[in-house]
Amino acid sequence: LRPNRGGGDTPEIRASDVHDPHAPNPGDAALVRAIDAVNRMLNPMARGLEFSIDQTTGKTVVKLVDKETNEVLRQMPSREMLAIARALDRVKGLLIHEKA
Repeated sequence: LRPNRGGGDTPEIRASDVHDPHAPNPGDAALVRAIDAVNRMLNPMARGLEFSIDQTTGKTVVKLVDKETNEVLRQMPSREMLAIARALDRVKGLLIHEKA
């Protein structure tokens, strides 16, 4: 797992984490490899731009990071929106469990 430079609780994954049981399904491995390739390609040009996948929601996350301080200047979707998506997933899981 990549450290979250924003200090929040958003877990992120890289291609090297696909073996992790909490990582995306094997079908998502190509997406993870593509995101790693984009990060490597952009590194010389846009040193503060990072792409990742939120492990819990599976959403693609784009961050603009200050490379000197490692502070996340901007993140899309925001940490708050990812937290809402995780909460909605939990509620959906409870509703499905309740119906079963």
